[in-house]
Amino acid sequence: MTGAGSVKPRKPRRHPALLLTAALLGSVFALLAGEVAFRLCWSLPPWFAEFQQAGMYVPAAGDDVALLPGYRGNLRVDVDTAVATNTLGMRDREFAAKAPGERRVLVLGDSMVWGYGVDVEQALPARLEHALRAAGHALTVGNGGVPGYGSKHMAQHLLRLDAPFQPDAIVVCGCIGNDAIDDLTPERTVYAGLMLQGGWARMAKQSLRFRLALRSRSWLWVESWLAGNAPASSLLAQIPVDPAEAAALAGLPTGKTFAGLFLDVRDETTTWQPGTQPVVPRLLGVLRESLRTLQRAAGDRPLVFVVLPTSWQVVERKRVDKLRELGFDPNDFDRGLGQRRWLAVAQELG
Repeated sequence: MTGAGSVKPRKPRRHPALLLTAALLGSVFALLAGEVAFRLCWSLPPWFAEFQQAGMYVPAAGDDVALLPGYRGNLRVDVDTAVATNTLGMRDREFAAKAPGERRVLVLGDSMVWGYGVDVEQALPARLEHALRAAGHALTVGNGGVPGYGSKHMAQHLLRLDAPFQPDAIVVCGCIGNDAIDDLTPERTVYAGLMLQGGWARMAKQSLRFRLALRSRSWLWVESWLAGNAPASSLLAQIPVDPAEAAALAGLPTGKTFAGLFLDVRDETTTWQPGTQPVVPRLLGVLRESLRTLQRAAGDRPLVFVVLPTSWQVVERKRVDKLRELGFDPNDFDRGLGQRRWLAVAQELG
């Protein structure tokens, strides 16, 4: 017992560093818990679908981008689809060394060849192999599609896949919907395994805030909220302008390139911006150079160029309605003219 006048023992004081460490650990735990909660519970808006492909891309020679060999993931568009790449970085099964007498076809293209939104067995190359074998042609068909590719990227991709895959014939699929625009984007990079083009590629190099959004789902939610509620404060208002990109895209109908419908313009000398050169001849020039590069790489092997339309080129009502929605006069456009121009370039080159 202690006397009435005795002094109570003082509680030991905790060292400030210990308190600071505990506070930091608590904050880190809270941030991690919040990040896990957003990854589990927040459904990405449709315009963020590409974030599902984080980790799928790697830099390639010539400032290009390719698929990561051995990638495994999932993509949800309307349904869940599994995505896997082989040791060559192709969305396909593994290919053994080429057997004597075996004949192979390599199909190059963008997301329409790669199989965006479908299982690999339903992608164009697999269906082509199935149809050929059903017709009595025992050919091996490889999927060389990569989302985001234009014709010039396909040409570089053939140079990468030619020696390891050893194709006997090459099929190049140009998507009329967006390949022309992809061909004009001068800058692309990879960050967090995502392919970034144009202004977004420069943002990844210049903005810590943007890089954080690419890494953190919770911060991406913040940026998504700002884009919808305070656009002036969002990252969309901070995309840097690159003179090279502005020059490459000069003359295009700003905000009206949807589905490549502008390529059907009847007058090839049409300009949509004052003081610019006609767009269609310039775009055909890029395609011509890409096909020449592919032709040189193919040598004596068969090289087939296929134009893949979007549904807006196929369904006439959709085409006309979309032209009007974009502010075009449908009378100035001929259905399928863009496809015929692309095929004419291929025919010109043989």
